[in-house]
Amino acid sequence: MSSPPPGPSIADTDSDQPARIEGAGISNHPARWASPRNLLFWSLIAVSLLIFRTPLIALLHGSFGGDNQYDKYSYSLLIPCLSVALVLFEKDRIFTVVQHDFRTAAILLLAGAMSKFFAERAFQQLGADTSLSIEILGLVIFWLAGFILCYGTNAFRAGAFPLLLLLFTVPMPDFVLDKPVAAVQNGSADVCSLLLSLFGVPVLRDGLVFTLPKVTIRVAKECSGIHSTFALLMVSFVAGHLFLSSVRKKILLILSVLPIVCITNGLRIACLTLLAEYVDVGVLDSGLHREGGIGFFVLALLLLFTTLQLLKTGGRRREPNSFKGP
Repeated sequence: MSSPPPGPSIADTDSDQPARIEGAGISNHPARWASPRNLLFWSLIAVSLLIFRTPLIALLHGSFGGDNQYDKYSYSLLIPCLSVALVLFEKDRIFTVVQHDFRTAAILLLAGAMSKFFAERAFQQLGADTSLSIEILGLVIFWLAGFILCYGTNAFRAGAFPLLLLLFTVPMPDFVLDKPVAAVQNGSADVCSLLLSLFGVPVLRDGLVFTLPKVTIRVAKECSGIHSTFALLMVSFVAGHLFLSSVRKKILLILSVLPIVCITNGLRIACLTLLAEYVDVGVLDSGLHREGGIGFFVLALLLLFTTLQLLKTGGRRREPNSFKGP
C-alpha cells in the first residue's frame, strides 16, 4: 500500500525550538487561534490591563473630553486597534517562525515594571502629563515583551512596523507637543495670511492674530489642527509601509504631512474669517466652526493620496521594449 503524500509540516510546540509551517502561514492552522501561545499572549494582555488600569483610566478620561486641553489623547486609543489590524493583515509573513524567548521578554517585562514604578514614585516631580506618558510607555513595553515571550524575536522582527507603531499609543507630554503644535499654528497662519492677501482683504497681522475691520481672529491651539495632524501622520506611516518600498520615499511621505496640514488648516481659517467678516460674525461660534473641519480633513487625505501616487510612480523606470520594429 502506498502511503499518502505528506502535507505541510506543522510544528508548533511550546519548546524553545522555532516552530515553522512550510507552505502556509502559521496563523492558518485550524487550531491556531486556540493554541497555547495565543492563549498565553492574550492572558498576558489581560494581566497588563489589570496592572496598568489606573493610567489606562486616566488615558480614557483624557481621550473622551476630559480636562486636558484640546483632547490631545484622543488618537492614542486608536493605535492598538491599527496595530492589531496590521498584524492580522500580515500574519502569514509575521508568524512563519515562532518560538518562546524568555530572556528578552524578561528584560522587557522588567523595564515595563520599572517604568510604572518610577512614574508612580516621582509623580509630584514629573507632573500628571509626563507621569502618564511614562506609565503608558511601560504598558506598551509590557505588550511587546508578551509578544516576544510567546512568538519570539524572529516574529518580532517580521512584524516590527505594526508592533513598534504601538509606541504612538504613548501620549506626548506638553513639553514635547508644544513645538509641533506651534509649527502647525504658525504654518496655518502663514497660509491664511497669504490667502487673505490674494483675495485683497484688508487685514493687519500680528503673529497669530489677524485684525480685520469687523472681526479679530487668533489662531489658537484648538485651531492648530492637532487631531488631523496625528491622523494624517498615522495614515502616512501605514500607507508608506504598505505601498512604498524605498525608505527615502517613506520619509518624504511622512514629511509631507506638515505642509498638507498647514495648507488645509490655513484654508479653513481663511474661509471662516471671510464668512465672519462679510457674512455673519456668528459663524465663529457656530457648528461650522466646531465641526466643519471634516471636509478639510478629507481634502488633506486627497492631497496625501496624491503625494503617495506621485512617489509611487516617480521612481518607476520605463522598461525597454522587448520588440523593435524594422
